[in-house]
Amino acid sequence: MAPALRSFIIHKRRDAADILEFLFSIHVNLRELTLAFCYLGKDSTGLLANVKDRYPDLEVLSLEGSCPLTSDGYDLIPHLKKLSELKLPVCKVDYIYMKPLETHVCIREHM
Repeated sequence: MAPALRSFIIHKRRDAADILEFLFSIHVNLRELTLAFCYLGKDSTGLLANVKDRYPDLEVLSLEGSCPLTSDGYDLIPHLKKLSELKLPVCKVDYIYMKPLETHVCIREHM
């Protein structure tokens, strides 16, 4: 349907999860996904798991202002191996632990 689509932006939508479900059903090779100030549905972890599975070549992910995000959802982000740019909601990074070929990040959202 839109195989040349490389960037997709959803801004201020309560139905962002539904829009992404439609996008998952068509074959695109996204490199950039922006979900700005969106409601990600009750199970954002499942939504982020689908992003990880459907777009393994994703280079840019922006979740600024979007909610809810769980620690399980955050844990999926390091699986995006080609990610070079990441924007998250206002949050505090508790620690970063790195060793060759492995990175662990602990993030907490400010309430």
